[in-house]
Amino acid sequence: MEAMELYQKRTGGARSAEASDFDARFAVVRSRLLAICSPLVGPHEAQDVVQDTYLAGQSRYERLRDPDAFDAWLIRIAINRCIDRHRRGARIVPLGPTHEARPTVGRDPGLRELIERLPPRERTILVLHYGHGYRLQEIGLLLALSHTNVRSIIARARQRLLRALREADA
Repeated sequence: MEAMELYQKRTGGARSAEASDFDARFAVVRSRLLAICSPLVGPHEAQDVVQDTYLAGQSRYERLRDPDAFDAWLIRIAINRCIDRHRRGARIVPLGPTHEARPTVGRDPGLRELIERLPPRERTILVLHYGHGYRLQEIGLLLALSHTNVRSIIARARQRLLRALREADA
């Protein structure tokens, strides 16, 4: 059952203008949430995370102070849900092709495996920056981290990847 249907069932089908507005705005950002969550928790878990995000966002929508920050607000909820799954010991699912991924020449499957082994925070920042084009300052806002902290984390992640690549070549 989709999250929207579940919510309607819980509320007895009554739909306010606010709930309809949330549903319309969520529908626009849903595919982006799936694209961000899939590399972090795997495609199947990403569906669950996006539904959890819908339910959490729906229940807190009236508290959103800046309506222009809706997308960033939902992305932050989704990323926090992904990190929570890792903290609870959820199995890290290997990155697989998503509905938006297209194979390109020169991709290194070994690098993909190395990224999967990174700690969740480092992996999240790498995926947001290199996979989705977010600037480090934007990532800081999404994850409630300073720009300096994001720079340090991404530098540490790059160093880990470089060391792992060198070890793999040796």
